[in-house]
Amino acid sequence: MIQGGGIVRYIISGTAFLLIPMIVRGIIEYIKQPEQKEKGEVYLPPFFAMLGAVSSAIFLIPSVLTVFLMKSWGVSVLLLLLSALAATLVIASVNCRISYDQDGFVHKSFFGITRKFTYDQVTAIKENMHETIVYVGKKRLMLDEFAIGADVFMKLVKKKYRTMHDGRSIPKISKAKHDIFKGNVQDTGGFLFAYISVGVMVAGFLIFVVYTTYIPRTPNNTIERSLSFMTYEKSKEEIILTTGDHQIFKISFVDEQFDENKIQAICDGETLVTTYSLEVTPKEEQSYHSLKAVKYQNDYILTFDETNRMCRQGNRLLVGIAVTMFILWGTIVVFSIIIGRNPQKFSEEVIGLFFKDGYVRR
Repeated sequence: MIQGGGIVRYIISGTAFLLIPMIVRGIIEYIKQPEQKEKGEVYLPPFFAMLGAVSSAIFLIPSVLTVFLMKSWGVSVLLLLLSALAATLVIASVNCRISYDQDGFVHKSFFGITRKFTYDQVTAIKENMHETIVYVGKKRLMLDEFAIGADVFMKLVKKKYRTMHDGRSIPKISKAKHDIFKGNVQDTGGFLFAYISVGVMVAGFLIFVVYTTYIPRTPNNTIERSLSFMTYEKSKEEIILTTGDHQIFKISFVDEQFDENKIQAICDGETLVTTYSLEVTPKEEQSYHSLKAVKYQNDYILTFDETNRMCRQGNRLLVGIAVTMFILWGTIVVFSIIIGRNPQKFSEEVIGLFFKDGYVRR
């Protein structure tokens, strides 16, 4: 079984290893923007697609492995969502591609659909903190702040529009039709993305903790073995048992209600018992079996009810942390939306708790 901490370390180390060269390459690509001209292309640097594809794979691989090795759909679904989130970078990279000249511009979508437009078809623009949206009738073209050639293209669009409309500038939209902040906050899309992505991760963590804590272990979801224990050792809230072939079995979250004498009595190297366990494979420790029940002849000397109870007791703090994180994030989202919709009702100090300087229009 892949342990949760091992998965997180795998993800962090893999992503960190890839980020440094990709960021450097992205900066170089960004610096090398074309000079002012009336023909060219707008596109995101290739490293965005590479980062999205690699990050998606980093989350997707353990997602598949957890289904077969860990038998945990909760962890797998969480990692799958993170993989899909990373894949949006690939979609955005392919979807953000515009070629233009003096007569007009062509937009190519993710599905390969191309649409041609002339500059007099532009009806409005919306300039956010991290992106610019060009409205062509009901069609919206989004230009990310990192898109190469975006500034040059927008200067040409504005220039052509003024030429075709007697010097008038393109109308600017300051408030979206369905804006949760009522037009008072810059980069609404970025905040929505943060709300949803962090919310998904926090909710996924909560589901994982609740699932591993409260889903009862039974003979149907554990591995059955017949063996004899050679040694017995108690360490804090954990009992460690070993077999003749050096396999390690652990009983976790042992409390005062647990009668350890009946387990100690069978560790003579001769008594044959039936065990029910889950395999645990930490990254930096020796693999072991998490013992969930022990049966001698027809009687249980360690029951599933006992280990399930001790697991619930032992994980109370972790469950409390997960629930607190979920409530805290929900509270932050609710209060930031309330403040963003009504910034005039709050002081600069209160607004500063939820938004950086320059994001809120007052």
